[in-house]
Amino acid sequence: MMSAAINNQGFPISTVLLFAIDDDFTIYFAARSDSYKARALGVDSKISMSVWKYREMLIQMSGVTSMLSGEELGRVLDMLAESVGVLGDFWPPILRIEGGEYQVFKVKLGWLRALDLSINLIKDDESTFTEFLFHE
Repeated sequence: MMSAAINNQGFPISTVLLFAIDDDFTIYFAARSDSYKARALGVDSKISMSVWKYREMLIQMSGVTSMLSGEELGRVLDMLAESVGVLGDFWPPILRIEGGEYQVFKVKLGWLRALDLSINLIKDDESTFTEFLFHE
C-alpha cells in the first residue's frame, strides 16, 4: 500500500506501508518512530492511501490516524505479522530496517473507492469507481 501524509513544512510525502485490515475496514500499520511517516502523522493525523494490483483492482482511501497502545497493540502486531505471510518472497522494507522504536497506527477511514481493473472498459463520461463513505 502507498500512503501520503503532510510533513511539518506542509508538503505531502508518500511511503510504502505493510498493513492489515479488519472486518470493520479499520487499517493498521507500523512505522519507525523516527521515520518521515511517523513524524508527519505526529503533525497532522490525516492520511491518504492507495492499493493497486495489476489488472485486478485499485483502491483509494482517506482517513485519520491514531497511535495504538495496550491490549489492542498486541492484537494488531499479530495481524501485521500474519499479513507478511501472504506476500511470498517479498519482505517489506520495515522488516529489513534494524534499530529504533516502532509506533503502530490505526486508520479510521472517511472514504474509500474501488476500481475493478479486470475489465478493459473505462469511459471518460462516467466514473467506474465504487465509492463508500464511512461515518462515525
